[in-house]
Amino acid sequence: MKLSYSAISSYQTCPLQYRIRYVEGRPALPGPALSFGHSLHEALEWFYSVPTPDPCSLPDLLDYLDVCWSGEGYDSPEEEAKYFCQAKSALEIYYRNYAGDFRIPAALEYKFRIDVGFCELSGVIDRLDKDPEGGFEIVDYKTNRRLPPAWRLKEDLQLPIYHIATERIWEVAPEKVTFHYLLMNHRHSLQVTPERARRTLEVIEEVVRGIEAERFEPRRNNLCPWCDFLGECPHTKGKPPPARRPAAPPLDIGQAVDELVTTHEQVANKLSRIEGFKRIVEGYLHERSLERVGGSRGVAYMDEDGVLAWGEAPQLEGGLQSTSGPPPT
Repeated sequence: MKLSYSAISSYQTCPLQYRIRYVEGRPALPGPALSFGHSLHEALEWFYSVPTPDPCSLPDLLDYLDVCWSGEGYDSPEEEAKYFCQAKSALEIYYRNYAGDFRIPAALEYKFRIDVGFCELSGVIDRLDKDPEGGFEIVDYKTNRRLPPAWRLKEDLQLPIYHIATERIWEVAPEKVTFHYLLMNHRHSLQVTPERARRTLEVIEEVVRGIEAERFEPRRNNLCPWCDFLGECPHTKGKPPPARRPAAPPLDIGQAVDELVTTHEQVANKLSRIEGFKRIVEGYLHERSLERVGGSRGVAYMDEDGVLAWGEAPQLEGGLQSTSGPPPT
């Protein structure tokens, strides 16, 4: 059996939800929290992936957030704008606090898979740091708006699983494992003792036994109102209440105006560059009487109406993406 921390946590929360997601293979619906977290993770991965010992500038980091931003799952442009501003604020705070102590990590977004006997555990370690004295620390980013209660952090399996994986892969015992809550600039660190690691594996083995026995009964919990599968839960008797969504983060009107002005300037500059590139490519095609010209990422061509169109390279096998018509034969 192959399990990730997310799958284990899903079974512990509600076995029925686990069955729907991981046995039937029906993914959760896209939402703001997933896209928001993915975007911040990708921005910080880029921040630490530089090939030099010095960090990039804060404007460069914020520019990359714009590049990697995922707009999937937001209900409206207003909601997305609020989340985007919160992401920028989180990165600004992070940069002010940690760019001065920048070090290239020992591992970054490391995908692991280990065999623990009764199952195979997989996951992704956001960052593994090595300090000047040679000690190691696992860091996992969190984008929660609130800190979980102390009892939940005490019993959570994610950091112990990552500790076990690090020991087995690199044969080093991390001195500490840390949840870094980006929105609150709060770090929750702990040491995973051999006893804690042993108990973690016992809990996971119990989860495996439940899955193997196909014990998938629904379980009421505080997260039920946010479940994507309320309509299929016996507890709702076929009349589920409307699924709840987290409220969008607040946004100061002054910040909204500043972002509006800045974004408009950026878009205007990019549109101006697009026009320049279009004229260069059009001129090249006309001068050489060519139907199309390609680069490493796509192809540009003149369509049937004599208008420049283009498509990205990954889309070429299945047909070009045109701005105004099909590609010439």
